[in-house]
Amino acid sequence: MNVAAKLAAFINQRKGSPFKWGENDCCLFVADWVLFSTGNDVASDFRGKYQSEKGAFKQLFKQGLNNVESVFKDRLNPEISIAYARRGDLALVEFKGEYVGGIVTVNAVVCVGENGLVTLPMGVVKTVYPLEVRNV
Repeated sequence: MNVAAKLAAFINQRKGSPFKWGENDCCLFVADWVLFSTGNDVASDFRGKYQSEKGAFKQLFKQGLNNVESVFKDRLNPEISIAYARRGDLALVEFKGEYVGGIVTVNAVVCVGENGLVTLPMGVVKTVYPLEVRNV
């Protein structure tokens, strides 16, 4: 199955899942996509270890990390220019005054919202991390 088909299946599976710390938050949403598409679990040491925002940050601090951006830089492939973003790449997005994780789709980015997935314009993307390493 190619990335586009995998992404469509993943988004369809998750579209109605609301935000929930430790289960379907922005970092685990991105990590779940990486696991689903590549088999690599970039969040294995975080899974099941928190159920709140405070608990999430406690786990980050234990790893020497302090925010979503630090997690992405530590766990994902090196960032690339937004101009080279492809469907399935990971994005650091500004949403409601905070940085959150998302997945690049076609000219948009999908993030976890309160009541399920939300689609935002690429203009809110701060940084892109390729799903698979590539030289651009």
